[in-house]
Amino acid sequence: MQAQPKITQIGEKIRLLQVGAARPKTTCISILLLTPMRQNPAETTVLASFLAHSCARYPTLSALNARLEELYGALLSGEISRLGEAYCLRLSVDCLADALALDKEAVSRAALELLLELLLEPKASDGKFDEAQLRTEVRLCAEDLESEQNDKRAWALVRMLETMCADEPYGYPRAALLAGVRAVTPESMYRAWRELLKTAQITVQVTGDVDMAPLEALLREKLGGLSDRAPAELSTVFVESCDDVTEVTEEQDVNQSKLVLGFRTGMCDRDDDFYARRVMADLFGGGPYSRLFTNVRERLSLCYYCSARLQRQKGLLVVQSGIERKNRDVAFQEIMRQLHVMQAGEFTDEELTASKKALCDAFAGVGDTPEGLDAYYAQFADGEVTTPEALAAGLAAVTREDVVRVSKALTLDTVYLLAGQDGEEAAANA
Repeated sequence: MQAQPKITQIGEKIRLLQVGAARPKTTCISILLLTPMRQNPAETTVLASFLAHSCARYPTLSALNARLEELYGALLSGEISRLGEAYCLRLSVDCLADALALDKEAVSRAALELLLELLLEPKASDGKFDEAQLRTEVRLCAEDLESEQNDKRAWALVRMLETMCADEPYGYPRAALLAGVRAVTPESMYRAWRELLKTAQITVQVTGDVDMAPLEALLREKLGGLSDRAPAELSTVFVESCDDVTEVTEEQDVNQSKLVLGFRTGMCDRDDDFYARRVMADLFGGGPYSRLFTNVRERLSLCYYCSARLQRQKGLLVVQSGIERKNRDVAFQEIMRQLHVMQAGEFTDEELTASKKALCDAFAGVGDTPEGLDAYYAQFADGEVTTPEALAAGLAAVTREDVVRVSKALTLDTVYLLAGQDGEEAAANA
């Protein structure tokens, strides 16, 4: 059983989230900055890795790595993700627990101090970042964006979401983001960094068995005094339903076609009947007990994989499948038929029990490591937090009637096919 997380306000939209860990061999510390997706998307994307590679005190990667070695081989990372229609820029360090360090050294405070230096004191002068370093980061970031097209399953999902959410910030095109990244300058990056410190909602997460007093004092010193703070309000567009279905087919030289369906769930916010919708999505297309796996994939062999996932932060349900192009229509029809089975309540009690048990077991394992807890609580960086135990209890309480009710709220919005020559067609043209 994990202790209830403790939240302490440090400044305007700046908070400290303390999470105890059952196995305190390591400590995980993360600084999460949330900013609207529409605000400097290209610069924010590059900043995530740029800030994790140097600062004024450690201006080179070798100097930074030497400092990490002094902290018992601490691991540093910088990444960017989406939390609804906000970007979440995350700087994290995993370090040895203070209790295991020589002479009970305060490793956690030193690790937090390093994160704050990376965030607040980057390598910059005269209102711009170091151009040589920035060119390297821009190139690597652009290569990462370009490489997304090599993973056809992930790319089909990206293209479906761009189509489905074309009029919403969530559908910001990858092509536009890539062009923006390539156009980033040392000056624009510096301005974006200054704006981020001014407008981001900031959460500092500390997961582990830590004396919090010196860490809180350091945060109040470094973050509590940030001047001219004007944190941006974060909001996400939730479209509860749709009237028309958009169908898109794009051709590529792929060996396996990808069929992706996007549904509106009826959610008006991320907490709207979440527990029932989470179980419904898992029973529909989660594990090996799900309707899509046992019927579309196994019994009828219409696809190589077929799964459904609820995107809570945006109120979407996405079905992904790998098919032969000739099976497009019959696979689509069978996926929709299995949804109708869900809506009619024609699933077994054993299927429902298996789904709820699998979900609860997954959340029971969240607390096995500080890193797992840190990643879990990052989902709540902009609002109230829910412990894994409370979430598992909510899932366990979901009834058959709940699943039927929320499945009936699903409306199909977008059907996307990444089509190629596969199966017999590919062989004939070989």
